[in-house]
Amino acid sequence: MPPYERYTFNSEQLDQYFDRIAFPTTQRDKDVSALDAESQLSYLAKLQKHQITRVPFENLTQHYSWHRVINLHPLHLHRKIMTQPGRGGYCMEANSTFHNFLRSIGFHCYLVAGRVHVPTEERWTGWSHLVNIVVIGGTKYLVDVGFGPNEPTIPIPLSHGEVRPQEPPAESRVMFETLEENTSGCKLWLMRHRARPEEEWKTMYCFSDVEILPGDLEGLNFAPWASRTSHFTQKIICVRFTTAKESMEDIDGLPSSETVEGGDVDGQLVINQDKLSWRRRGDSVLEVELKSEDDRLEALKKYWGIVLDVEDQMAIVGTVSALGQ
Repeated sequence: MPPYERYTFNSEQLDQYFDRIAFPTTQRDKDVSALDAESQLSYLAKLQKHQITRVPFENLTQHYSWHRVINLHPLHLHRKIMTQPGRGGYCMEANSTFHNFLRSIGFHCYLVAGRVHVPTEERWTGWSHLVNIVVIGGTKYLVDVGFGPNEPTIPIPLSHGEVRPQEPPAESRVMFETLEENTSGCKLWLMRHRARPEEEWKTMYCFSDVEILPGDLEGLNFAPWASRTSHFTQKIICVRFTTAKESMEDIDGLPSSETVEGGDVDGQLVINQDKLSWRRRGDSVLEVELKSEDDRLEALKKYWGIVLDVEDQMAIVGTVSALGQ
């Protein structure tokens, strides 16, 4: 298929996707178009929960591969995420793949571009983020499965100022506002997050309600993939959400279907270069310094079920993101 055409998963690929996110076999619906709005929204929320607990936000390819190419072709991403245990991708990969999956089972959805807020410098990046807008019963919902620990964990209606609970005690909301930097007065949606109700809101990113086309993805992907100023090119990040059914003693790779189904989303496991952390219900339950490549590779295996080929492990040696040098 040409690289810039919309892609629809076939039935076998849908089965692979459902398996990858450990979705209960008896609840799988490959055509949601006949469902009422309430049922569609409930189904979407369940899919999102399985996605963020089973498919990590990660940039390992930029460090643990000889080519370091982030390829957004749908077939490549399907093979990478569906057939390599524990693997995921950053926003362009995760959200575009989830988008193709949602479209393939009958959801009305489209992709839009976003700018990430840089709080330490009080500025915005260029268009370098990607999110889904899903339309259900005439209401538009933000669905983002590729922003890491502060991403929404449920569909967020595009309703100015409406506060939505996330993994407790965190909250999110979207605001329809004009950026100070804009000279035209046009408004954008701003996604804001706070770790606790008593804390101040922090702006994560903004996005427009203008659909992008498959051909736009290559340009949007360039900065996070290849820019020398992108934090993705400087350090390793790997994030997945956890549920209340996961325990420190029993964790061994990704959670099972029963574990995802049986507990609410309650925290995040994060590798941030040389730090491994696990926050649950707003509190830290695990903080480990990763001092060597062996430490990091073992953490990826234990908490994400990711086992890299020896060739990929060697690709990081001598680079700025390697540990224990």
